[in-house]
Amino acid sequence: MDSRSPSAEILIIDDEESIIDGCRQALEKTGYSVITTMDGTTGIRLAREKKPDLAFVDLKMPNCSGMDIIELLSKEIPELVLIVITGYASIVSAVEAMKKGAYDYLPKPFTPDQLRAVAQRGLEHRFLKIEATRLREEKEFMERNFITFVSHEMRSPLVTIQQYIESLKVIADDVLPPTAKDIIVRCEKRLENLQDLVEHWLDVSRIENGTFFKTREPLQLNSIIEKSIEELSPLCQRRELTLGADLKDSLPGILGDQESLLRVFTNIIGNATKYTSAGGTISVSTDFDEYYVIAKISDTGIGIPKEKLPFIFEPFYRVRGKEERQKGSGLGLTFSKKIIDAHEGKLEAYSKEGEGTTFVLKLPRVQAE
Repeated sequence: MDSRSPSAEILIIDDEESIIDGCRQALEKTGYSVITTMDGTTGIRLAREKKPDLAFVDLKMPNCSGMDIIELLSKEIPELVLIVITGYASIVSAVEAMKKGAYDYLPKPFTPDQLRAVAQRGLEHRFLKIEATRLREEKEFMERNFITFVSHEMRSPLVTIQQYIESLKVIADDVLPPTAKDIIVRCEKRLENLQDLVEHWLDVSRIENGTFFKTREPLQLNSIIEKSIEELSPLCQRRELTLGADLKDSLPGILGDQESLLRVFTNIIGNATKYTSAGGTISVSTDFDEYYVIAKISDTGIGIPKEKLPFIFEPFYRVRGKEERQKGSGLGLTFSKKIIDAHEGKLEAYSKEGEGTTFVLKLPRVQAE
């Protein structure tokens, strides 16, 4: 039922019989279903049993504070819209009631038109809240099912296309002219990029639903960084970049997933190679403080414009520049941020256009007993 309609159910909790009767007549004349009580405890029971769409609550009740009723019902029935009606409370009391969960405030005395206007506004608010909740739940459902969709609807066709290309190369490689072979190579490269994109997005989805990694083990961050440097050194040599490290000795241990953290460092260092010109430097250093083991990855590349820096961890966002050597999926930094978040750490970026970028990774250290 659309809670904005006149058939909505309204509960009135007030200890004045004249207020109860006046509100009932004004609201029932509009078509609302009205439940009334002059007792606060009974009002709580009716709210629990009847689940009304909206409730008017008097702050000054003989056996139960209206403030307590509002605080209780706002927690127990969050979809219930609560409106304060009272003749003695100040604006301070009204503000306090709204802090505890009331939506609006109607001072006594009030006219039937004022009552109906506030009721209509409250029901509109309830409808919007319900719609927002529905849309959020729908979005979460779609995100939870995205992995299944990608797995079945995208991965299988990509594998089939790859098999067709391989078959074409075997069957017709000897008869194809160089231009056709070049087209096949381009197709393979595009297909590889698309497969990487799908895999990266699957990884991001798995991180969000908690299935990417389930266990953590004691690790030394320096050893993970050394492996990533070893992996990327040949690439840096080809691109005439200096890749150096200043790793602090006796670094405290961390708890984490080695493979995912290794990917974080290869992502960020690999990203630096795309935006750093030949002759430039990429440096990695480690340190620690009372709470975190800290790694910094700095480059002397083109930097990130100030207005783009807040968006670099968003999915598919890429800082395009003339120095960029190759295109990526736009998910590498998103993946890295979510992995560090999943480790209860922090990933931050600092940059100045034309001078370079520094990524700072902080992972909780294992505390000595």
